[in-house]
Amino acid sequence: MAVFRVKADSYFGDEAILAYADRAGMRMFNSAVISAQKNGQASFEIDGIEHQVIRQKNAADIEQRSRTVVWRLDDAKLVELLDLIEPLIDAEGPGHQYLDINSPASTLTLSVDEYIA
Repeated sequence: MAVFRVKADSYFGDEAILAYADRAGMRMFNSAVISAQKNGQASFEIDGIEHQVIRQKNAADIEQRSRTVVWRLDDAKLVELLDLIEPLIDAEGPGHQYLDINSPASTLTLSVDEYIA
């Protein structure tokens, strides 16, 4: 079963958001980001949590609700995100990347195979 989870974290003492996954989960996220870039929005569900990826002008925001995570990103952030996700999926081992966002923190950490229990 694929894993893709989002939680509050820290990055060098500052608030951050951590999105951690196995490769299958990161592939699902990658597909949703590609679809949102092309169609304006996309969603997928893992572990009863729906992730909605929405293309929105001037946005770089992640909103966590009880059973939903809403990713609002502009075109530039969607492209930047795809450029960060693809090497994580293709890598032979665990890894992570960082993306500057607006809220709820200034940093999003994307991780593959590092926090999976």
